[in-house]
Amino acid sequence: MTDLDTTVTVIDAAARAHVPVLLWSDPGMGKSSVVRALAAADGVPVETVIGSQREPVDIAGWPVVTDGAVQTLALPDWAQTLIDARGGYLLLDEISTCSASVQAAMLTVALERMVGRTKLPDTVRIVAAGNPPDRSAGGVDLTPPMANRFLHIDFEPTAEEWLTGMRSSFAALPASRGIAADELRRADEIGAVCAFVEARPALLHQYPDTDEAAGRAWPSRRSWEAMARVLAHLRRDDTAAISAVALGLVGDGAGSEFMEWRASMDLPAVADVIADPSIVAWGAARPDQVWAVLSGVVAWASGKGTKDAWMTAWGPLVEAATHGAPDVAGAAARALSVAMPAGAKPPAAARKFKDVMIAAGLDVGSAA
Repeated sequence: MTDLDTTVTVIDAAARAHVPVLLWSDPGMGKSSVVRALAAADGVPVETVIGSQREPVDIAGWPVVTDGAVQTLALPDWAQTLIDARGGYLLLDEISTCSASVQAAMLTVALERMVGRTKLPDTVRIVAAGNPPDRSAGGVDLTPPMANRFLHIDFEPTAEEWLTGMRSSFAALPASRGIAADELRRADEIGAVCAFVEARPALLHQYPDTDEAAGRAWPSRRSWEAMARVLAHLRRDDTAAISAVALGLVGDGAGSEFMEWRASMDLPAVADVIADPSIVAWGAARPDQVWAVLSGVVAWASGKGTKDAWMTAWGPLVEAATHGAPDVAGAAARALSVAMPAGAKPPAAARKFKDVMIAAGLDVGSAA
């Protein structure tokens, strides 16, 4: 269960990463109130679309027929309001008690940010909400493909949070702990996710085998990638929020294993490794630790896409190969070689990876 403080943080981080959130709780826990309060705090509109009271055209738009043919789709009022305001919150409520066709229309909005033929602004934050099927009349489990596209949060504010709200007329929410991600922070999380899946490849994709599991988070290539994007918007030490994201995107089993593995790693930040590769005890580190660090370095260089970043990234790889981790460094060098920007030349020190670079089609003789 996730308290109010962490829920606010995760909604913020997910919105920054453009990953839709799905709040689950018993009726009366305040899911819609949280979204309205977030909108009020940001000074933006909130539009609520209640799935059980809508038809697909209320979400996707009404066909406009001209000369006997559909020419366009008229925007629903809620979409026009958000577009005119250039942002805001969209709450897709009661998603577990509406028809399959309405769910499908909601999914298109949540994932593609499309309403008919019109794209919602990137500044629209999308949150869905639902009661567990066994706690609502006519409740149904989400289909596995639909469930896999959301970050699921089991929302349960603490008694203390509720009491604080009562005393303050629910006038304010806790401040988000989310952060703006940069290339280095993204690289930290890409490296961690890649190293974990390298160590536990069976967890890369596990299609749910029960109806209950099918409607919640489960691990897939899509959800692991989404997790890396959302985690980049959280502090490295925010264990509560990181755990909520992991369990909410890849499920309890894979998410718990990831958190246990992460706690045992004690990984340095990619920024620190790039600045001084010698801070890592390469020879004493476990292979998965080396994988995590070097995967992050390669991800940073690939994301930057510049010659300077690509040249700099060879430093930690050479350091690792020289000081006890040549096999892992060689594998990382293969990935870095493939990401070489146009006009770049491998540094002279990279000749240590001669065979790898030749296999990648690089001219080792032209090393700088």
